[in-house]
Amino acid sequence: MGPDPYCELAIAIIVRIIRVMNNKLCVLPLDFVPKLQGRENYSEWCFAAENFLVLEGMVGCIKPEPDLPPAAADDAKTKAKLVLTIDPALYVHIKNVRTSKELWDKLKMLFDDSGFTRKISLLRNLISIRLENCTSMTSYVTQIVEAGQKLQGTGFGITDEWIGSIMLAGLSEKYNK
Repeated sequence: MGPDPYCELAIAIIVRIIRVMNNKLCVLPLDFVPKLQGRENYSEWCFAAENFLVLEGMVGCIKPEPDLPPAAADDAKTKAKLVLTIDPALYVHIKNVRTSKELWDKLKMLFDDSGFTRKISLLRNLISIRLENCTSMTSYVTQIVEAGQKLQGTGFGITDEWIGSIMLAGLSEKYNK
């Protein structure tokens, strides 16, 4: 009896995958970075996109060292990867940028809202979160922590002690015993 053709095929596929990975052609899918849609998800997009670029070894293109500009080819790849994480409806705002750093800075200028109105809106949201409006305790804690992080991202000083106090204040009466 000869070798199993399915086994040979599986081995060939595994060998091919290993070769690709060894040649560093293995790239993380951009699906892990949410599409930038505007102000509503800029903070989440920025965090994910920057970390994606860290994994790809390209973060130096958006945060270059003063005396070490990125290579043109690396910068072009970084810009292309970032553009693929942006909703096409926003392309009108970025079509004229030349470098990945210009793209990064332009998106920050357009969508990173850290003004007074944004701070008030986030603070209102944070203090209005109640356990009875959440599906679980985990969801409740997650919403409060995320709201607190967004508020801190605007430069508003809020400590972990305040977050804990707001969390306790939002519990239902059953926890007051």
